Amino acid sequence: MRLGEKEYRIKIGLAIFLALSTISAMALFYLNADKDVWASLKHVRPGYGLLAGIFILIYWALNGLKFQILLKGLGADVSFWDSFRAFVANLFLGAVTPFQTGGGPLQIYILNRAGVPLAIAFSGCLVGAMLTILSLVSSTIVIILLKRDLISEFGPAMGAIFSTVSVIFLIAMALFVLSLFKMGILKWIIGKGLNFLTRGKTSLTERVMGGLDQYSECMSIYAKAQKRTLVAAGILTLISMAVFSSVACLILAGLSCPQDVPRVFLTQFILNFIVYFSPTPGGSGVAEFCNYLIMTSVTGDQGMMVSYTLVWRFFTNFMGVGLGGLIVLTLFRKERRKESAEFRS
Repeated sequence: MRLGEKEYRIKIGLAIFLALSTISAMALFYLNADKDVWASLKHVRPGYGLLAGIFILIYWALNGLKFQILLKGLGADVSFWDSFRAFVANLFLGAVTPFQTGGGPLQIYILNRAGVPLAIAFSGCLVGAMLTILSLVSSTIVIILLKRDLISEFGPAMGAIFSTVSVIFLIAMALFVLSLFKMGILKWIIGKGLNFLTRGKTSLTERVMGGLDQYSECMSIYAKAQKRTLVAAGILTLISMAVFSSVACLILAGLSCPQDVPRVFLTQFILNFIVYFSPTPGGSGVAEFCNYLIMTSVTGDQGMMVSYTLVWRFFTNFMGVGLGGLIVLTLFRKERRKESAEFRS
């Protein structure tokens, strides 16, 4: 599939994603063969699974509404359905590309096909991503302030992971603040970094600088005339992250596993970051093992955490990949029919 100048090999990415996920699940079962993993599934209460599915649908809907609000704040007339399907399609292509690099371009592509100008689609999606990072940072800080002894309970290994994630979160937050108030400084930092990495090749640097200029213009619109839009989108982001993190609590409750809600929420914020920047398609393999290790350090129940990890992965990832895949398949079938009809005429 080609988006702009870049081509994405969906079949290969999907095959790698499914293979790594399957191998990871089998490895977890094998490593915990003596923990009676299957017996833990007898404790499952189906009602919580239904609630988890509903919460995921609410999470998708809130994100669709968030992007609709952001785009309308920039003057683009976009329907909720177009915004919703663009976000869910993002989940699919993000899951079959390394570092989720394909999700954003596909979201922008679908919005553009729905009549949203390319610059506005790019800026709205970029601001939405920045709000997600800001939401993760602020939520993490609030939980730590409310429960200061929480970090020490994770153990040294998880404490190191959390410290690394926290530093990167803070750097991302600092860059976001710079983009709001000191864009010139941010452009200088990014420009120097890109020139060093690309050894002076200017094409990539120029494209990035152009994108930052567009982002800066849109942020100035939000700051001057659309402050309520930005606040509303920020609130929706916080609510959507809370809904998404609550899925883990529902699954643990469905497995009759005791839990500390602030601690579970904190683990979800860490996992969100790890999966988002994972080099494997959709975080496959990395997501399963990191979730298992982190949650085992929290609960201490290895056998139960295998079941939890697989169920958690289904709700938080495979549901979105499945629906997003259907949306992408429908979209490109329509595109082919349209091209075929134009060719005949």
